Amino acid sequence: MRPVRAYDSYAALIADADVDAVYVATHNGLHKELSIAALRAGKHVICEKPLAINARDCEEMLRVAESCGRHLAEAFMYRHHPQIARAQELVRSGAIGEVMTVEASFRFPLPNVDDVRMNADWGGGSLLDVGCYCVSASRLFLGDSPVSMKAIASIHPVKKVDTSFQAAIDFGSDRYAIISCGFDSGVNQKLVLSGTTGVMELNNPFKSWIGQPQILVKTKDHDETIDFQAVNTFALEVDDLAGAISSETKPLVGASDALLNMRILDSLAAAARRP
Repeated sequence: MRPVRAYDSYAALIADADVDAVYVATHNGLHKELSIAALRAGKHVICEKPLAINARDCEEMLRVAESCGRHLAEAFMYRHHPQIARAQELVRSGAIGEVMTVEASFRFPLPNVDDVRMNADWGGGSLLDVGCYCVSASRLFLGDSPVSMKAIASIHPVKKVDTSFQAAIDFGSDRYAIISCGFDSGVNQKLVLSGTTGVMELNNPFKSWIGQPQILVKTKDHDETIDFQAVNTFALEVDDLAGAISSETKPLVGASDALLNMRILDSLAAAARRP
């Protein structure tokens, strides 16, 4: 095992020839700058969600990663929990019929107005911080091509970031995602899939390293509870990148996936601004 090293700057870390990959876990406003610097220095990168603060920046990051021949992964740790993979398997097998509605919510209290997530210049706001999970989960089960959307946001009068965000996304064929996120309530995370023949509910879907994650499946003739162990999803996402590097495969959540998510987030923000 290599000895632990400390650096006095991000630049010094990125310049270290012994470093093969970096994990960018700064506030959103530095994701693009530091990821591109690391990629150009020959490092593979896993960057916290959201990958960028808008789709334009995400596209640039993707281009740099491709030109440098390096992996750029988005650190959506929840995607690596076996609970999510099992939910996808159940949907594919028709356990609840065709998924028609996804309800996704992620909220928690953020009373400190000086928190970095309240800084508009740094990509603050609840939509980018936790609403990105709701959009990502909706896409897993409804696809990447929404037809239209409506949104409403509560904006902090001084910080000018959204502290609460609600939206309805139309994915066509009477399929909808209903998302809710915010900094203004108690801790709440929910993912419910309503299908033509049943309902599936995931508890602890996003902070799945705590408690005992479960999938509850309810149909007319059958109720089932599937239990999972709480696992270190942060370690799993790092293992996924390491596996992609060593085997020349793609990370589970790559930059292309991040771009699809970011385009919907941009559209949601624009929808909330419309009168």
